[in-house]
Amino acid sequence: MKTTISLLLFALVASTAFSQAKVSLKIIQNGAAVNPVNGEYELKKAPFAVEFTFDVNAYDGVFVNADFTDAVYKTADKAALPDLQDIPYKIVKEENFNTNKQIAVAADNWSFWYYNKSTNEYRFDRDIKTVDANTVTATRTIEQVYFPVKEKTLKVAELTEPLYLFFLVTNPYNQRGVVRELYRQKMKLNFK
Repeated sequence: MKTTISLLLFALVASTAFSQAKVSLKIIQNGAAVNPVNGEYELKKAPFAVEFTFDVNAYDGVFVNADFTDAVYKTADKAALPDLQDIPYKIVKEENFNTNKQIAVAADNWSFWYYNKSTNEYRFDRDIKTVDANTVTATRTIEQVYFPVKEKTLKVAELTEPLYLFFLVTNPYNQRGVVRELYRQKMKLNFK
């Protein structure tokens, strides 16, 4: 009996520890975090940033789907993502260090914002903050949106409709094999 209880307690603790991704995503505007109201973020038509805090030993980055339609965004919280295994192959090419200060907007494609300290290569702004030995905070400043298909940009000040963001963290690339979802977060950004 004691063995059974011990095993159940261990299983509960282990599943809780493994199911909670050490990830945090925030929207920052004018130097302050923007709190959502009913799941939506009210932003000024001005540059903003996405702040991503994560364990660099557990995760190598975050997949981002940005669109002006809610096709991916409306995926139910517990529902499987369509084409999850194909997401790593639907990546939009982006500049190192986010030199253009933009986010790619494409319904069928994803961005992959990653940080690789050893190769000094990443898709975030250049300044990466170390939180502790394993954790960093990386920021991606957004001054414009980029439409890869049209090769066109639009300043944030010109946005007139909501931007839907879907963030997805999976098992690290070198362990990928089968893509496993570890964390997701959805954000609807309204501009006024």
